[in-house]
Amino acid sequence: MARRAIIGVILILAVSLAGCGDRMQRQLLKQGNAALKQGNTTLAIRNAQQVLQKSPGNIFAKRLMAKVKSKLLAEAQKNYNAGNYQEAVAQLETLLELDPQNEKAKGVHANAKKHVLLSDAKASLEKDNPMAAMASLKEALRLDPQFQEAKNMQVEASQKVEEKIANLMTTAELLIAQEKFEELRKLAQDILSIDPQNREAAVLLREAQAQILARDKEANLAMARRFYEEQRYESALSKAEEVLKVDANSTEAKQLVEKSQAELAKPALRLTGITKIKGMLIAHIEIPSTNERFNAKVGDNFGDFKVSAIDLDLKAVVVTYLKTGSQNTITTAGD
Repeated sequence: MARRAIIGVILILAVSLAGCGDRMQRQLLKQGNAALKQGNTTLAIRNAQQVLQKSPGNIFAKRLMAKVKSKLLAEAQKNYNAGNYQEAVAQLETLLELDPQNEKAKGVHANAKKHVLLSDAKASLEKDNPMAAMASLKEALRLDPQFQEAKNMQVEASQKVEEKIANLMTTAELLIAQEKFEELRKLAQDILSIDPQNREAAVLLREAQAQILARDKEANLAMARRFYEEQRYESALSKAEEVLKVDANSTEAKQLVEKSQAELAKPALRLTGITKIKGMLIAHIEIPSTNERFNAKVGDNFGDFKVSAIDLDLKAVVVTYLKTGSQNTITTAGD
């Protein structure tokens, strides 16, 4: 009996939860249908999709989605007929996200889109940007190779592009004289985006890039030198490596890389004391990383180092790093 009672409770709970879920779905669909009547297709789509996620076979959600698609297509067609191409494109793109294989929607979308592109091209010409106009017209003619309005405007845009290129070439000469190579590079790229076979623009682009790289190389080399002098070895290494990307044969950059790497690998030293034996000063130096200990006088080498000076009063020793020639002073208080 107890087992039957438990099963009965579980069944009641299951039915109750199912009923709760059904009520939520009905509410979503009710809201979705109301939204669709008010022209809010976004809310209608969202609610239908929420129901279909939980109940893929829900006939009422499918019916709502079908009504949404039908409304989107009808309104898009209406906007298209009225010449409201931008609105038609937006509605059709929403529809095609829901139904990518809708041939009717694809056809109307292509026709609406070509008119939007034509309008964009016209606006670009008015702003004296024939290159952008050509790009829009090229896409419009891809959608409809027989689009006569686009063909006519393409002739106009092409003429303006030629004029623009002639003016740009004149500007290029001024930019070269002023050494404004970033602007020259962009100008050459603009020309080549419209006329990829323009040899003069290709030459200008190569020249601009070469000049920019050369200037960047010198700037990076100068920074590498400064960073090295300031003992900022990681930064010096980074800048020297940037130089080598542009000029793999740069002797100075190679040397800076080698010296920076050596400095970064240089072990720390510790001065443990200074003694005077028969008038000669002896420095007692330790390399903590290897536990090596050395007793050295001025001029003596130990490992990759050389003792360059010893000052008993200051309890300090000047040490030269043989790999790079750099010097640093260590004291009994630390490095």
